[in-house]
Amino acid sequence: MAEGTETAAAGTGSYQDGPAGLAYRALLEHTRECGQCVENVSGCGTGRALVRTLRDAVRTR
Repeated sequence: MAEGTETAAAGTGSYQDGPAGLAYRALLEHTRECGQCVENVSGCGTGRALVRTLRDAVRTR
C-alpha cells in the first residue's frame, strides 16, 4: 500500500505530514494564545509569518 493511501486511510490529510504539518500545528497553537490574531490576524506579524510558512510548505510538497 502506498504511503499516501495509508495516510488517507488513517483519516489524516497530507497537510499534516512533514514541514506543512509542523507549520499548521504551530499556527493553531499560536492563534489560540494570541489576542491580536483573534481581533485582526493581519495585525500580528507572527501569525502572518506562520501563514506564509504554511503556504510555502504546502506548495513545495
